[in-house]
Amino acid sequence: MIPVAYNDAVIRPAVSSEPSPIVFQNQWRDVFDGTLPEGWEPTKSVSVVIAAYNSATLPLTLASLAAQDYPQDLLEVVVVDDGSEPPVELGDVVPENLRLIRVEEGWGRSNATDIGIKATTGDIIYWVDSDMILFRDNVRQHAKWAHFIPEAATIGDKGFIESWDYTPETVYQKVLDGTIGDDYDRSTLHEHWSIQIYRDTDDLNASHGRNYSTHMGACASVTREVYDRTSGQDTRLHLGEDTEIAYQLWQAGAVFIPVHEALTWHLGPGTVQNHAAKVARVNDAHFAQRMPIPRYRRTSDNRIWEVPLVKVVVEVTPETAHLARNCVDRVLTSTLTDVHVLLVGPWSTLDEGRRKMLADPRTELFLVQEWFRTDNRVLFAEEVPDTVFPAPYRVDLPVTVGVTSDSLMQMYRQIDGNRLGAVRYFTPGHTKDESVTIWDSAAVARSRRYLDGEAVLEDLVDRIWGFEWGSNDTAQLVDLREADLSERVTRVEPGVARLEAEIAVLREVAEPASLPRQIARRVNAMSGNRLAPAVRRVNARLGGAPAAALRRLRGILR
Repeated sequence: MIPVAYNDAVIRPAVSSEPSPIVFQNQWRDVFDGTLPEGWEPTKSVSVVIAAYNSATLPLTLASLAAQDYPQDLLEVVVVDDGSEPPVELGDVVPENLRLIRVEEGWGRSNATDIGIKATTGDIIYWVDSDMILFRDNVRQHAKWAHFIPEAATIGDKGFIESWDYTPETVYQKVLDGTIGDDYDRSTLHEHWSIQIYRDTDDLNASHGRNYSTHMGACASVTREVYDRTSGQDTRLHLGEDTEIAYQLWQAGAVFIPVHEALTWHLGPGTVQNHAAKVARVNDAHFAQRMPIPRYRRTSDNRIWEVPLVKVVVEVTPETAHLARNCVDRVLTSTLTDVHVLLVGPWSTLDEGRRKMLADPRTELFLVQEWFRTDNRVLFAEEVPDTVFPAPYRVDLPVTVGVTSDSLMQMYRQIDGNRLGAVRYFTPGHTKDESVTIWDSAAVARSRRYLDGEAVLEDLVDRIWGFEWGSNDTAQLVDLREADLSERVTRVEPGVARLEAEIAVLREVAEPASLPRQIARRVNAMSGNRLAPAVRRVNARLGGAPAAALRRLRGILR
């Protein structure tokens, strides 16, 4: 049987003998603390994208960009006019490499930003709001991180000012001579909510990437390499779009870095500053559909969300298809309900032509397809995917393995609670390569960049996020080839199961089993609990006659 696993984990390419400086989780400071080598000069190009709608402050933003100390041949600025009436004015003081694009279809910041990014080619994408004044070395402070950390996603430092009398000319001159920061005392200005998160997480070093929401669009950058792993801007969103793309960047392996030296003035209060409750009310429903983490956003169980918390990948062949229904049904009756299943098999070979219904070797595949045809938690695919992005967790489950009601919940708690990149479980009746594995998508996304030669994916994941072997006492896995597939698959809540076990013990104490029953239980235990299922199967094939006869005999003896 071919193991179900990430493609590269099976191919097993390798890394070079000299290990690359790879960030562990989000601990960026261990790789680069921001101190530049003497004489360092940037080599990566930067594309600044500004979405503007009826913006009176855009000329001030452009003037500050014109005065940047970043090499002009490495800096391009694209302004996307999101349908302003009258069209936006750029002003007379603008960057050397400036383009203006007018939105022809759609509306909103995410749509305009998407258009702008697609029109650029820079190694670093830097989205800036049209009400920002960037200090002289702002672009340089952002861009330097990408030169040392390929997955860098940086966030600048904003000072919110309520009034100003700037002109494009004065902004340009003040930014150029470095005096723009003298105009306001930052310690007296509104403190953004992200600052406390930085304090609590050692500037996100201890965040594991989970504080992705601090990566806001007012002045945030990311390497194009990481951005290209995402699905891009969600143009359906008209508020909170920067948080949604930040979540995608996290799942694509980004390293989030607050750059306190990348200073700006924000012209006016932020949207959340004065309308936090209203913004949260609008965003909550959209965020819950798209972002499984943090978990508090999804306030209801037994729901089907656009992006699941866990996606289970099961590979099916004509030879193993008779196990697929039981395997997947067990997944779908888990206590962890935030789950989708990807069934990988030769579905394209199933046609509607005339066939022998009972003799066709594809019959079991047809039955599997029909069984799950109307369940939209089950998706059919022809090939094992490289990634389940943007779902944060993936379980590779051989079709020959069955989970119990609580298996997925326990696996999720182990990998999530211990912040691991992968956990592989000792699986009854299966080899190491056939074992069940749960993967963290962000860890895998970052690891794949460093696959080269003969390295094993799990070794890279261990280096980047941590890897463990888990006990089957936690996973509660069974070998379906030894199981009774005729039994009804139902969800058993862990609390109910514990109570039933306690009741069984109490019943044994109060009413000791008869000698024959005690002997039967002892023999079943000695067989590794295989005898009882076998007896039940025989009883079922005989229409329940043996069990009925035994009950009558016990009644007579009583």
